[in-house]
Amino acid sequence: MNNVQIAFDDMKSPVAFRGCDEMAPAIGSILQGWSFHKARAADHPSPAITISRTPSGYARESEWLSEPVVYPNIINAACDFLVDAFKCYVANNPSLLCLHTAAVDFGDGLYLFPSTYNAGKSTLCVHLASLGMKVYADDVLYLNGDSRGMAPGVLPRLRLPLPGDCGDAFHTFVGKRQGPKSSRFLYLKMRAGELASYGETAPIKGIIELCRDPVARMEMLPATTGDILKRTILQNFAQAVPALETLDRLHGLCEKAKRYTLHYPDGARAARFLVEALKPCP
Repeated sequence: MNNVQIAFDDMKSPVAFRGCDEMAPAIGSILQGWSFHKARAADHPSPAITISRTPSGYARESEWLSEPVVYPNIINAACDFLVDAFKCYVANNPSLLCLHTAAVDFGDGLYLFPSTYNAGKSTLCVHLASLGMKVYADDVLYLNGDSRGMAPGVLPRLRLPLPGDCGDAFHTFVGKRQGPKSSRFLYLKMRAGELASYGETAPIKGIIELCRDPVARMEMLPATTGDILKRTILQNFAQAVPALETLDRLHGLCEKAKRYTLHYPDGARAARFLVEALKPCP
């Protein structure tokens, strides 16, 4: 069985691949701006993450898992690998916070869309990209010590099947950018200027909580610091920063940011509304 170790950007410990050399290119195919290279196993006796080819599929082990997880499909395995990769990256860079949120640059800074169940943040990000906005993240965003958003360098991922209310323009945009896919997910190969590469940073201008309802009337309402702070605290999964410092940093971020709750019926209309409301005047 071939054993290979790959060293990724800013991760002190490598990733080991046992009998699955094809896994590294699959992971690389959903990243943008990362660099990685083959590492000598002798230099890194204890890899942070190990992926092995088994009769059941690709099995992943790490210190963040109580037992191995197995995915028969290579793209699904690569997708789930990112969960541990983010945790490893944050552990190796203890000053970072890490939010489960989407982030889009409207021209003068980022607006965050913290994760809420079934809110459609990834689909909204792609709608916004189709209107010329730059996506920094559709799922996870790092916050550096200066409270700037830092792109993780991961292609946007849509769940399949696609929603039926996206419209022809959305499907045309997606069709021209189809990347790695499985029966569950489709990654988009974004073009120049559509997706921030790994490590790019930008100031955070606002935080918008998404409330999607097919019968909702489109409206964006002011939100309190407390409401948005609660949401961002719940979406932070960095553990290295002390709790009081995390609270202080997130409170400062929420207090300075513009804060809204967006009620919307579908991603297409929400994207047009947000561009009109938030894009700075030329």
